Amino acid sequence: MFALAVNLRMGIASVGPVLPQVVHDLGATLVYGSLLTTAPVVMMGLASPFSARMGARFGVERTVVAAIAVVCVATAVRLWTVTPLTLLVSAVVLGCGIAAGNTMLPAVVRRYFPAHGALMTGVYAVGINAGAGLAAYGTPRLAQSLTSTWRGSLAIWALVALLAVVMWLVIAVRAPRPPVVVQGPMPRRNRQAWMAACFFGLQSMVYYGVLAWLAPLYEERGWSKVEAGLFVSYFTAMQVVGALTSALVVQRTGRLTDGLRVTSALSAVGLLLVAFTPLSAPWLWIIVLGVGVGGIFPLALTIPLAMTSSVDEARSLTASMLCYGYLLAATGPFAVSLLRSASGGFAAAYVFLAALSVLALLIARPVVGRNSNIGRA
Repeated sequence: MFALAVNLRMGIASVGPVLPQVVHDLGATLVYGSLLTTAPVVMMGLASPFSARMGARFGVERTVVAAIAVVCVATAVRLWTVTPLTLLVSAVVLGCGIAAGNTMLPAVVRRYFPAHGALMTGVYAVGINAGAGLAAYGTPRLAQSLTSTWRGSLAIWALVALLAVVMWLVIAVRAPRPPVVVQGPMPRRNRQAWMAACFFGLQSMVYYGVLAWLAPLYEERGWSKVEAGLFVSYFTAMQVVGALTSALVVQRTGRLTDGLRVTSALSAVGLLLVAFTPLSAPWLWIIVLGVGVGGIFPLALTIPLAMTSSVDEARSLTASMLCYGYLLAATGPFAVSLLRSASGGFAAAYVFLAALSVLALLIARPVVGRNSNIGRA
């Protein structure tokens, strides 16, 4: 699970640190640059229902192998990028692979770790953040080396995906082939399912908005690109701390709703601190923001486990939540860029993201109820 998770954000997080060089070399625009982050997120939503059908037909393990293989290929072809379209297509295909991996997560947890849902989802979230942090930290340094370019520094992460494919093949060949079943429709008429999608979308809007624009905010304040890149890596490290802490606490107490509320509140506070006083204590503010944003993600992915009792139900609800949630999340970076252009600074944009975190806090209870026994099952 950790090897799967490591590969599900590398292809997105690696682009940001070398984006100015990519835009310059390809003769593209900043709008194109935004699409390289937005396109995978959109496909992570659109491809989720199809991924759930694949899981129902071919089995969870085989679908995971296919997902990582798609990520591997989409990442590797960046080595031969010669036009803006090539890189954009790779981002679209990458999003499809990520969608399949994301959708299978609750089904894998439900099948192999039914009594440790929150904890294992936390392990998965740590893997995602570790992969994103490694890619964000390593890509610009590889691009500046004597033996590499930005093309090579983007494509090299395919080797990590290749290793994960081999690991999951070992599991897939041993897994019994499931009977062919017809995947039922997503629960579109279920009010709680819509609330889950809304909650997931709100927290993802915050995450992708910060991921895309945290470094530019501090570069505008006089920081160098290396300093800003290091700051983003530190933000990712704090997400690992938040993911582990929230997963362990909810696993021990079973208080999923309270965990969603606390992490939402931390996210809102961190965003407001960055918005209004970004330079007074930035390394402290980013701890608050990173723990909040990192802590809420595994808990949001645990929602389908709290609402379902079987692998098929978990897979179907996850597909619904990710489909609509990621489509909403894709608007995050664009919303920040629009507010930045309209106001001339990032303060308004980060206040907007803080408002989204507060809204997530308010709907946490309607999503899963007063509390959940997900951790104590």
